[in-house]
Amino acid sequence: MHARGVALIFEGFEIDYAHVKLIPLVPLRGDKPAEVFPEYFQSYPGYVSSVDGPPASPESLKEIHTKITLCRPPRSWEDPQSHSMLAIKSQWYRNLFQIQNTLFHSTVEYFNNTCQYAYALTPLTTDTISSPLGLGSDSEPVSVNLLGQDVYLADSMQFVLEYFLRFQENLSGAYYISASFRGEDPDATHLNQFYHVECELLGDMDTAMHIAEGYLAHLTNAMLKKHSNIILNSAGTLSHVQDLLEKLEGGTALPRVTLDKAIPMMPSPDCFEWVQDGQPQFGRKLSRKGEKVLIEKYGGAVWLTEMDHLGVPFYQAYVEGSGRRKAKASDLLLGLGETLGLGERHSNPEMVQEALRHHAVPEESYKWYINMRQVIPLLTSGWGMGTERYLCWLLQHNDVRDIHIIPRMKARKYMP
Repeated sequence: MHARGVALIFEGFEIDYAHVKLIPLVPLRGDKPAEVFPEYFQSYPGYVSSVDGPPASPESLKEIHTKITLCRPPRSWEDPQSHSMLAIKSQWYRNLFQIQNTLFHSTVEYFNNTCQYAYALTPLTTDTISSPLGLGSDSEPVSVNLLGQDVYLADSMQFVLEYFLRFQENLSGAYYISASFRGEDPDATHLNQFYHVECELLGDMDTAMHIAEGYLAHLTNAMLKKHSNIILNSAGTLSHVQDLLEKLEGGTALPRVTLDKAIPMMPSPDCFEWVQDGQPQFGRKLSRKGEKVLIEKYGGAVWLTEMDHLGVPFYQAYVEGSGRRKAKASDLLLGLGETLGLGERHSNPEMVQEALRHHAVPEESYKWYINMRQVIPLLTSGWGMGTERYLCWLLQHNDVRDIHIIPRMKARKYMP
């Protein structure tokens, strides 16, 4: 046939078999070859051609290859009965197990070696929830009856960290990694049980922000060194990790923007909302959409600062001169949105009592928290990071429900 070569056509991949057609490439008849134009169809037109398609760039081929080979979660949590057996064979969850191990040890290394903070062994139950049923609470507490006593599962043990700071002279800070419990319905950015890295330290909000940025740099560096292949295989890129490290290690702090300056930047009204629907006197907060607008505007990471005080829990200190309107609080927006929440605490018992009244929270369960400041006065600040949201950013994933190897979600029973 005087063929100059053979074309290979692969078919059938969308069903349960595949086959290959070999088509000889023969010279065109006649003295003068006909003019041929590249031919390419996004959808199969019913025939194939030996005419070359448009050339593919190395960049586009790499993008196609990455999409084909990405490690994706099986979403097996959607079926509680089969999840445990499916997850044990899933490369996604095997990778996650390695990353979670690094997160724990890297966290301890940073706080123990770099900061010289003390580790706090905290209980899982409390009568003093840090997100009480009052103005500014961003979650629902989980009440349980334990051995005949009505208590709450810890939504945060920040109050306990404040308490433990007073057990050792000149202790710079205390921290822990533990489970936190929330009662609202789970979704792509909320879990009923998640893992919290929290610390409380001597100093003001700026000091806490510096420690938090140092932690992010340390943790992300460890992830890049140990798990670059896993990150690349899941995210399809390392650029977001490298960009953040370049900012954090460049000697300058991450960008900051106050809520008052952020809201005029919003492109539409659905980017922010009222703390209480339709009642602007109770303050404003950004919606998830609004947080993403800021993340994009500031190149991937930004601190949102000085929120309306009635939009945050009562224990955050007031900004001086704001007339109780603004809080010394800040959220680090990264990936899915708020990933790390931070704030300075009231330094004296009178301010705590005033804030409780301001937020319409009964004082009774917080008497010890008030009295603690009378026994040993301290100026402290602290922050907490949801590990699942951080890992979503690391893997460039959009659903925290895929970040638990053993899920614990409302109204569903998982084994083990």
